[in-house]
Amino acid sequence: MKRQLRLLEVRRELERLISRSAARRATPEERARFRELAQGFEQSARVNDDIGFMRIDREFNTLCSAAAHNEFAAGAMGLMHSLSRRFWYIHYKQAADMPLTAKLHANIARAIAKGDGDAAERASDKLIDVIEKFTRDTTDI
Repeated sequence: MKRQLRLLEVRRELERLISRSAARRATPEERARFRELAQGFEQSARVNDDIGFMRIDREFNTLCSAAAHNEFAAGAMGLMHSLSRRFWYIHYKQAADMPLTAKLHANIARAIAKGDGDAAERASDKLIDVIEKFTRDTTDI
């Protein structure tokens, strides 16, 4: 569990970079898809659809890395997301607020779609804050 918190330290910095870069570099087609994903996140939050959320989240993570157009950040983030996803799958029913998590993802997607790197970075930090709390809530740390 302590490893997950250390991973989140690094993930926070990479998420900032990727979110900011995606907001600056996304193509018009990628921006359109971010808008669609934001709607999907909001829908999964409204109906508390954890399976739908996880499906959309996987695509969102892939799109963020692609839209950042930085293969080094994308490679590092792929490992981080795999490890974080595993932790989420094991513990999300125990302590996660999936609707809130989905809404926070939607905020990042909308900021990227608008090309607002500062807003994307702030939204990313809010998401990592919630993920850190979730991690602490699932452990005795």
